[in-house]
Amino acid sequence: MPFILNTDKEITPELIASYIKIHRDALSERYQKLQDYYEGRHDILKRKPRREDDPCNNIAVPFPKYITDMAAGYHIGEGVAYQSDEENLDDLNKLYKRAEVDVQDMDNAKYQSIYGVAYEIVYMSSDDSPTPKTASIHPSQAFVIYNSTVELHPVAGVYYYEIHDKQTQAVNGFVVEATTANAKIKFKATKDYAIDGEVTAEANPFGMVTLIEIYNNDEKQGDFEQVIPLIDGYNKQQSNRVDDKENFVNSLMVLKGQTLGDTDGEKADTYRSIKENGVIELTPDGDLSFLTRQGDAQGDDMLRQSLADDIHKFSYVPSFTDKDFAGNVSGVAMQFKLFGLNQLMKSKDRYTKEGLRYRIKLFSAIMQAKGMKPVDPASVNITITHSMPKNLQEIAQVIGSLEGVCSKETLVAQLPFVDDPEAEVKKADEERQRLMDEQFVMASSKAAEMNENEE
Repeated sequence: MPFILNTDKEITPELIASYIKIHRDALSERYQKLQDYYEGRHDILKRKPRREDDPCNNIAVPFPKYITDMAAGYHIGEGVAYQSDEENLDDLNKLYKRAEVDVQDMDNAKYQSIYGVAYEIVYMSSDDSPTPKTASIHPSQAFVIYNSTVELHPVAGVYYYEIHDKQTQAVNGFVVEATTANAKIKFKATKDYAIDGEVTAEANPFGMVTLIEIYNNDEKQGDFEQVIPLIDGYNKQQSNRVDDKENFVNSLMVLKGQTLGDTDGEKADTYRSIKENGVIELTPDGDLSFLTRQGDAQGDDMLRQSLADDIHKFSYVPSFTDKDFAGNVSGVAMQFKLFGLNQLMKSKDRYTKEGLRYRIKLFSAIMQAKGMKPVDPASVNITITHSMPKNLQEIAQVIGSLEGVCSKETLVAQLPFVDDPEAEVKKADEERQRLMDEQFVMASSKAAEMNENEE
């Protein structure tokens, strides 16, 4: 649920500090667990052996990192394209290029996938001629407060970070920066969320909240969050398999008609000697064997595969190393295999485009302040191209079959290696005209030569 504020309440530093407490109490533990799993610190690593001498191999398989990296790369790996009939879109693209927004887009996609939400703050650079820039903020350090209307308009964006004691590294307080439509507020808060020192405020040049909140889905859940129990099961099953192998190597020795000594001390010495030298001497009537537990290797492998399949199925991120993703798979077959992932992308795309349109509004506010014509977000067509394998031969056949039905620009836009379809069509037409002119000149020269020979 978003942070809601009644419309009759005023945004004050004390109110912001109270929301920081709510934010940390509600989400810090969850965010930390998701970060731990992405970075490979799974619960299996906390497992202890039941007995001191028991093997305890704790294996953490990095499924969360795989799911996030694949989902984020597929989502935004090809970048975002902006198209509009407005000429001033070029001015916006120049500001975007200077701000390197494509880097933030990738960071946002990663945060969306891990934590279920991403935050991007837009600010003015410190240059002599300031321009708008962007930065992705870790979800544990940011949140947006909305009004209580149906539209849920943002009324404040809060970014904060911890102040740590230099010796103990304990949290001593927080540095807070918050923006409303009119002001940018800065202050410090104690670890008990009380205002600490002076509060400063300055005008907000954007005229709106500068923190953008981008959901991953309606529930604000990460891509691997719901399959964490399955990942835990997979980790445990793999760890137990390695433990069983180690138990087999360290299986109990069974002696018949033979003793290792008369006292516990003599038995311990003899056993150490056997382990060090790898040799045991038996009497003629003695017999030696090992006590081992029979394992079900086939059943273990079926369980492992079943858990892996469920992880991929319920996270909607397939295993791209699977044999089903062969290089000769047709485009239609590939679409069926990626159907679940594409459904996941639809939710991501919807919320991502909302955030990108809000970013256009923020940049346009500065464009207008600098005397440039602002860009209307509603007039911009935002295209998010997913990074999937392309069958160029199949695409070429489709383009050929649609020639005369669709415009040249629309057909050329289907080619993955063309960034600007309009420019490519213009370039192709120019080359075609040049070849026609060259052929005309050659034909004219040849005709003139033939006439001279006849004379």
